[in-house]
Amino acid sequence: MRSIGSALNLLLVSPLYFVWTVVALDLAQTPCTTLVQGKFFGYFSSFAVFPLNSSLCSWIIQNPDPRRYTLYMKILKPSGVCDHQHIRTYQFDSFLESTRTYLGMESFDDVLKLCDGSTRFAFLQSNKQFLQMKQTAPPGVDTWPMRWKPTKAQERDFSVEYLVVGNRNPSKAACQMLCKWLDTCLAISSSSHPCGIMQTPCSCSGGEVLDQASEILGFTRKKEDCYKDGIYLENCVSSPKDGNGAEFLGGWNSWSAWGDCTKDCGGGLQTRMRSCQPLPNEGLACEGVLEEGRLCNRKACNTNGRYNSRSQSLRSTDNRKREDPDDLQHYGYPAPQIGDPAAEEWSPWSVCSTTCGEGWQTRTRFCVSSSYSTQCSGPLREQRQCNNSAVCPVHGTWDEWSPWSLCSSTCGRGYRDRTRTCKPPQFGGNPCEGPEKQTKFCNIALCPVDGNWNEWSSWSSCSASCSNGTQQRTRECNGPSYGGAECQGHWVETRDCFLRQCPVDGKWQAWGVWGSCTATCGGGTQRRDRVCYGPFFGGETCQGPKEEYKQCNDRKCPEPHEICDEESLGPVVWKETPAGDAAAVRCPRNATGLILRRCILDEEGIAYWEPPTYIKCVSIDYRNIQMMTREHLAKAQRGLMGDGLSDVLQNLVEISQDGTSYSGDLLSTMDVLRNMTEIFRRAYHSPTSGDVQNFVQIISNILSEENREKWEEAQLIGPNAKELFRLVEDFIDVIGFRMKDFRDSYQVTDNLVLGIHKLPANAATDITFPMKGWRGMVDWAKNSEDKVTVSKSILSSGLSVSDDSSVFVVGTVLYRNVGNILSLQRNSTVLNSKVISVTVKPFPRSLLTPLEIEFSHLYNVSGSWEPAPSHGSSASASPPGAWSWRGCRTVPLDASRTKCLCDRLSAFAILAQLSPDM
Repeated sequence: MRSIGSALNLLLVSPLYFVWTVVALDLAQTPCTTLVQGKFFGYFSSFAVFPLNSSLCSWIIQNPDPRRYTLYMKILKPSGVCDHQHIRTYQFDSFLESTRTYLGMESFDDVLKLCDGSTRFAFLQSNKQFLQMKQTAPPGVDTWPMRWKPTKAQERDFSVEYLVVGNRNPSKAACQMLCKWLDTCLAISSSSHPCGIMQTPCSCSGGEVLDQASEILGFTRKKEDCYKDGIYLENCVSSPKDGNGAEFLGGWNSWSAWGDCTKDCGGGLQTRMRSCQPLPNEGLACEGVLEEGRLCNRKACNTNGRYNSRSQSLRSTDNRKREDPDDLQHYGYPAPQIGDPAAEEWSPWSVCSTTCGEGWQTRTRFCVSSSYSTQCSGPLREQRQCNNSAVCPVHGTWDEWSPWSLCSSTCGRGYRDRTRTCKPPQFGGNPCEGPEKQTKFCNIALCPVDGNWNEWSSWSSCSASCSNGTQQRTRECNGPSYGGAECQGHWVETRDCFLRQCPVDGKWQAWGVWGSCTATCGGGTQRRDRVCYGPFFGGETCQGPKEEYKQCNDRKCPEPHEICDEESLGPVVWKETPAGDAAAVRCPRNATGLILRRCILDEEGIAYWEPPTYIKCVSIDYRNIQMMTREHLAKAQRGLMGDGLSDVLQNLVEISQDGTSYSGDLLSTMDVLRNMTEIFRRAYHSPTSGDVQNFVQIISNILSEENREKWEEAQLIGPNAKELFRLVEDFIDVIGFRMKDFRDSYQVTDNLVLGIHKLPANAATDITFPMKGWRGMVDWAKNSEDKVTVSKSILSSGLSVSDDSSVFVVGTVLYRNVGNILSLQRNSTVLNSKVISVTVKPFPRSLLTPLEIEFSHLYNVSGSWEPAPSHGSSASASPPGAWSWRGCRTVPLDASRTKCLCDRLSAFAILAQLSPDM
């Protein structure tokens, strides 16, 4: 790099004048981004810009003026093989931070191919304002930074040199470096790895033109241009080449080695020689000495020694044409020997200088002189041509390169190539060395490029250190360029994240039930416990006591006559129990729970057993369906959809048709229906028509006459009539609004008829219930004189003219025998009608037109009858479930029918009269 740096000093000596372009670029705000400005040459190592422990770093260089300068880059690839290509290289005009968009982006990934180890170097040429190398996270890579296969760090490193060259009048130093890069780039190019340097402003030996315009027009380099030491010289004479392609200039060849000394002592002579190589077709001879000598072995000899001497004459030639063969001896060529008595005889001719083809032979002689003789004259050495019969090998030589081919693409990045032909070697010569084909990229015109997204960035850190948070990632748009389409989609994406659970402090659960008293009378203690839920994930433990005690059974112990004796009823044994307490035994094997039996005192204060109650006993079949329904409800509350919900309803229909074994079965069934209504209220399950039919059928089954006694027992601590009507009202509300279209739904059973009507407020019609002509209507309802009329004005009252989107759901139910089964009447009243329920959702603001309910009498009793609606859903002063005639007035029709006109809605309505016995 030192030699390169010194050469480039020439580039920076002359002042440069340019104006920096101001663009919307904000890429150097992070410590991991390197922005290079105002430099024309540089070098960096990947370890310096992309450290091993970093991620998403980038290096950017700015071209001062793309119209005046071109940027070139040379990359020495890593010696190792990487798992993924994670360094992207591209050029662009500018970057818009607001939309994360690169304008005029063009990728160089297919030019550099950093992870392709088949070539050691890669080169590129950039003509836009910015060139960027950016570290990215490849798709599917979970960890970052990525690991490379080699274990040595130096095998992961790559280096980059960059050079900014002026498009006009580039300096010789810059051209020297650029031409060396071009030679290497073309030498390693192939069809799969074209040269990334498309053209240069320098005249290089690779046949490059001065600029892109002259390249397109077909101008070529002048023949008289010479390339020497990386610099092109104008008007120079190219050196000829020998058979092996080696260059040489006409003139003297190199001196040979010094020969042996002519004497061992007393001063001898050593000689060396050189030959003259004239320029072809010029005939120019060489000027200078052909042979030279020097003294050697100067030590004295003994007195008897003989001195031999050799002339040290140096022959010269002048620079004239060899026009007369007779004058060759004047120019360093051997001349005929002239007689000289002082000269020794010539030595034999030497072996031919070449083993094949034409060569030279030499012979020498010495000058023997004495004090009485004259000095020798003439040459000491003669040469003559000789021919060897062996044929010399001819090495292969390249022809001139062909012109560069047309660009493979009319717009955008393509490639062009050129070839040369090797003249084959002969007689065992060496083949041609070097590539037969060279390929480089080209870009004649700009293609419209649609915008395309880069890979998504890594997800940001979670916004919450614990529990639920969010993460973001962004991506950048490449382009569009030259009239292409914009990127489609969002540049930012958000997702939920969860790093860890937040610490949860322990929380006490509700206290458990009090345990049994330690004494049945006379004072004892009871204990109850509570459980600490948690702590979790490092939270605080619960504070406070885990258990507590209280006094119990402080009444005095009963007398013997105040205690019920132990009693056996079949397999059940009722143990001794004080009056006022209840004994409990396990239910039969086909049920779960407890059978309860209270011990009470009679009028004389004697203890006795009441009949046992089975309200806490639930048959196994009912219990299983109850547990399955609770599991479905738990899933629905978590937003999950469970399979088999319709099968649960169907099983309950079949079981309830066979009757109930215990009053606890009725309570279990009511719990199942309440949970089913809550499940239907969720959007995750859409009830089918079969589900609605089965739901109504189950209500009808539990209201059968067979269950009358069990209902009487269940109502002691369980649901009353109001709770049943509330359950049906909620069911109508849920099903009505879940109905897709405006339509009517009728469900007809043996013990009730239910109608659901979904009506638009702006197009409501009068409703008459029941529709006796409905297909499948049962005889008891068809022959009944009971009727409900709901005027359409009830649904539109209180609505503004513009409110056209309101929807009303009207539910009407006619019960056959629920009044008798659920004991609606009190001791002071007589029930004389079936029970009718009317539900309107949403609740009307006012009833301008009264609701008409026409009752048929169950039996004829003298006196006036009064409507007795139970105000469950309307705003009434009556307590829930209480009898009331406020809001309704009766209009007798005949001895067997009475019409009620009501200006308010209630959970249900009946016709009743005070008992004549009161």
